[in-house]
Amino acid sequence: MLEVKNLTKRYGRDTVLYPVSFSVSPGSVLGLVGPNGAGKTTTLSCLAGLIRPDGGTATWQGRPILSQPGVVSLLPESPEVYSLLTVYEHLELTARLFQLDASWREEAERILDTMDLSPHRGKLGATLSKGLRQRVLMACTAIRHAPLLFVDEPMIGLDPAGQREVKNMLAAFREQGAAVVLSSHQLDIIEELADEVLILAKGRVMAHGSIAALKEQSGTDTALEEWFFHYTDSSK
Repeated sequence: MLEVKNLTKRYGRDTVLYPVSFSVSPGSVLGLVGPNGAGKTTTLSCLAGLIRPDGGTATWQGRPILSQPGVVSLLPESPEVYSLLTVYEHLELTARLFQLDASWREEAERILDTMDLSPHRGKLGATLSKGLRQRVLMACTAIRHAPLLFVDEPMIGLDPAGQREVKNMLAAFREQGAAVVLSSHQLDIIEELADEVLILAKGRVMAHGSIAALKEQSGTDTALEEWFFHYTDSSK
């Protein structure tokens, strides 16, 4: 499983991420929630190797994540694709970079159909909407079977149909055995998809556990939004 222990990050004298620890099993989703500035994107960026943490460890199956090429796939808040590559060429590039065997072409066709990208296969990245760019990145993740998926605010800017597509794709990754860390301000999405929730506020872990356990600890069985405020208000 994914094991994160005492992950910390500082910028000069300012600590933006205090020791953060959690684990995610294959086939499950951890919802990462918190107010703006809580440290959610910093956490994902540290785990994906985009920024260097100041302390702590992150392992997959007992080995450091960053020593295992191809283990992590990160879908950032603003999905970026190559402007001069077509949708299909993104899949081809992924297959070549990760040295997939020849069967990738057949799987690419299946993925394009499953993610409703076949009608867009010849379109250049520069012409794609945010929803289509999101789907292209998920297709690249699917073709290389990345076991760890970090997703940062995937629903922002998407219409209801696009949000439903992303939810379906995330559910499919979980069913295929991926360990997913999903950061989102949309608490209804977290409540729908997450097996466990980790609440951050000002870089600190305020609560961590299953939704049922957190509701019990907060003394309320109301919507996620209400007990989210119960935990984050205590950080003020």
